[in-house]
Amino acid sequence: MEPIKIVITKESVYRRIFAASAHMVRSREAMGIPASIGERMLVTADEKEMLDPHITNSVNNVYCDIVRYHPGCSVGFVQDEFQFSINAPSNYPAGNGNRLKECIESYIANRTLQSWYTSIKPDEASIAAVLAQNDAVTIGQLLVQRTKPTV
Repeated sequence: MEPIKIVITKESVYRRIFAASAHMVRSREAMGIPASIGERMLVTADEKEMLDPHITNSVNNVYCDIVRYHPGCSVGFVQDEFQFSINAPSNYPAGNGNRLKECIESYIANRTLQSWYTSIKPDEASIAAVLAQNDAVTIGQLLVQRTKPTV
């Protein structure tokens, strides 16, 4: 089987991060808890530059998780893209590629939020950590799936 190629853009990760942080702020405001400066991410060049090291670290984390299941995995950083190549066995379900991409992208965003919130809002970091862990479990489940052999 051809390696599974997954390309994730930084822009798509930024969108997920900004949407998730906005949702967290709205949830807190709905409970009567005022948002403080720095809790909500804005789509600015400064915010993106500040997030980049956290995003890169999150990509490395998910790469290490994938390698446990598929040692032939590789990840490349090309301009503003993360390119994963996963050597899957021939009986790997062909339809899992898109779902795997979505889960990896979600993991990167949640793990980045966890890392960022650890320094500014530690109580919120645990929420992102749980979401990232759920994504990691789903990624693991997708990576071990195989199609049943036909008789």
